[in-house]
Amino acid sequence: MEGARSAFKISVEGLGESVDCHASDTLLGAMLRAGLGIPYECNAGGCGSCKFTLLDGEISEERPDAPGLSARDRRKGKRLACICHPRSDCSIRVTCDPEYIAKIRPTRRQARLAARQALTHDLWEFRFLTDEAAAFLPGQYAKFALPGVDGPRGYSMSNIANDEGVWEFHIKRVAGGAATSFLFDCLELGETIIIDAPYSIAHLRESSARPTICIAGGSGLAPMVSILRALGASPAGAADAILYYGARGPIDVVESGLFADIPGFDPETRYRPVLSDYEPEANNGWEGPVGLVHEFIADDLPEECQDSDFYIAGPPPMVDAVRRHLVLDRGIPVERLHYDRFF
Repeated sequence: MEGARSAFKISVEGLGESVDCHASDTLLGAMLRAGLGIPYECNAGGCGSCKFTLLDGEISEERPDAPGLSARDRRKGKRLACICHPRSDCSIRVTCDPEYIAKIRPTRRQARLAARQALTHDLWEFRFLTDEAAAFLPGQYAKFALPGVDGPRGYSMSNIANDEGVWEFHIKRVAGGAATSFLFDCLELGETIIIDAPYSIAHLRESSARPTICIAGGSGLAPMVSILRALGASPAGAADAILYYGARGPIDVVESGLFADIPGFDPETRYRPVLSDYEPEANNGWEGPVGLVHEFIADDLPEECQDSDFYIAGPPPMVDAVRRHLVLDRGIPVERLHYDRFF
């Protein structure tokens, strides 16, 4: 009986080929693993980048009310490949884009929790170990499958690829969040989870000789740290890089010591945290910039930044505001902006 099958064929209109997709995998995951370039960003139903039309067959959706689909999309029969699982052989219509072909195809693996330590009061670094090498590009993220938690969660790596199988993540505790409650309160050292990685095209363009400007908010710091570490490991070092970090208050600012081991990067002059919820009566000695990060960079970015590469990660309103400023006010070519919005 077809319902008992564990894998199905996904035919993509116009390609003349089909992709094997396990019932537990998403259509997006299966297509990326097969070497197809399907547009995507958040991988969680929030952004709407991976829309497709189901032409034939049956699917199930992790989030039937996913915000990445508008009412008009739903009336037109659109679905999101990142949250859809096959329940039969399927035929779909989707726009392919070679830019999204995975340079390192994502794979699932067991990861053992080796350590965790606080960076701020609610942002911690988690270190996992896998038997296989940690293969990813600076700036990419992984999907965590956690026991008792509905659906995967995405977290960005903060280290760089290595043969030792070390994966480091900056994870912010979310009040009442099922995933972070499990990671912070239930997962013991030595226990394992499943990680699926790597994802994202907002990774470091290592062939570029242009200066790098990183702009992050919240846990969007992790992929920026990975990018800086990769630059530091390159022959040119990270001396030309700048990191802007939007935080709420002084207790949310990651100490500059986190960047002390990055060759060429001077955190005292190149790391620029900005507070959005500044209260003078409770500033705890804060003497740095205040306001929204996109407003601060409008005054602080060097004039010659038009010849830079920009990497941006954080909450969607922050990322979108930064993009608007860079493109509309600064005239930065859109192809030099690489970003992930954390939905």
